[in-house]
Amino acid sequence: MDPYGTDLASRFCMAHPDRVAAILLMCGPFVGEWRTAYRAERDHRMSIAQQERLRALKEVPRRTEEQEVELLTLSWFTDHAGPEHGWRWAAQGAQQRRPINWAMNGQLGTEGHTDPLEEHLAMLHACLPGQAEILAGVDDPRPVSALESLARRLNVPLTRIKGAGHEPWLEQPGAVRAHLRRFVQDTVRSY
Repeated sequence: MDPYGTDLASRFCMAHPDRVAAILLMCGPFVGEWRTAYRAERDHRMSIAQQERLRALKEVPRRTEEQEVELLTLSWFTDHAGPEHGWRWAAQGAQQRRPINWAMNGQLGTEGHTDPLEEHLAMLHACLPGQAEILAGVDDPRPVSALESLARRLNVPLTRIKGAGHEPWLEQPGAVRAHLRRFVQDTVRSY
């Protein structure tokens, strides 16, 4: 599954710039060729047995409830900085963020490949409100270098949260809370 929330927020900003007072893009969007580095890091964080089990589960046409939870846990636990907490958070997410609409997910992925956000970065830059930032977990298996490049291209600040992966609000809630509070306060002051 590809990151989608920040892609959607970016596209909304381009379609309705008059309706966006500020935008904080958290852990995305990822543009360019980031998937190869992401897959390599994800595989590095998994044992061979976990990699094989994940591949096997993906090939099951009709997974049981238990298999679906296992597949999601295996898919998500590497998103976190620490494997112990990562496994627990991924398992909780696999139970709570369900059901996954795999058909819609596939369609969104296809549409993203057909009309990549990267081809619209000049427009996005032009549509961004004065208060725009990117926030990233330093230990996200998706390469932070991709977000550094995006921040330069959009001319927006990038805040890196240490000790956090793709869901920094779980791993470093205090740091994320402080950043969000400052971001909202700065936005309110600018109006």
